[in-house]
Amino acid sequence: MKKLVFLILLAVLFVSLLFAEANPAAVILQSKGVIELSRDGEKKNVSSGEILYNGDELVSSEESIAAIRFVDDGAIIKLFSNSILTIITTKVENKLDKQLYLEVGELWSKVKKESGAYQIETPTAVAAVKGTDFLTEVKDNGDTWLFTFEGVVELKTDVGSVEVSKGSTGIAVSGSAPIQRKTEKDEIKEGVRKEIEQVVETNVMEIEFKDANGETKTMKIYYK
Repeated sequence: MKKLVFLILLAVLFVSLLFAEANPAAVILQSKGVIELSRDGEKKNVSSGEILYNGDELVSSEESIAAIRFVDDGAIIKLFSNSILTIITTKVENKLDKQLYLEVGELWSKVKKESGAYQIETPTAVAAVKGTDFLTEVKDNGDTWLFTFEGVVELKTDVGSVEVSKGSTGIAVSGSAPIQRKTEKDEIKEGVRKEIEQVVETNVMEIEFKDANGETKTMKIYYK
């Protein structure tokens, strides 16, 4: 009963947020360790259930992780330890174009097809996809490594581009065209690989409402 009341209150909050100027971009489904959120010059530690907005920056500490789902259900991501990620989204009808910036660290992405544009920018490259499953890693020196598990990811630099297919690794270094080669054993950290293989368990509640134009919309709320 308490959970039902909580979900109803959460639904009311979400609907009110949808009519606000700053629409929500994503929600943290699960978190472990210390995840710091920077927004409008202020910082705070966040946990499961935190609503994220366009422009939010997340910094994960040692042995910390955050599983995040975008509100259009177009992608789910996992931010690993010692990583810095900025979430940038643009609302296009019922979808979100997602342009993330990974300054350093590791980010796993699982993107649905027909769910808006999705790309990850790093200090040395841009990874663009349309429905796939991959891991992006930015080394301390800024080099970008990309591991594709499903689909194809285009890895681009100022010098050139390459399509990184399933089972392959793309490597982008500043001032050079990116390369693709077969993924070698143990290139992905064991802890990261195990976390990627774990399914994020959530329940879904769907709510219909009318927007400011009188159009009927469906909102999904994910909860444990």
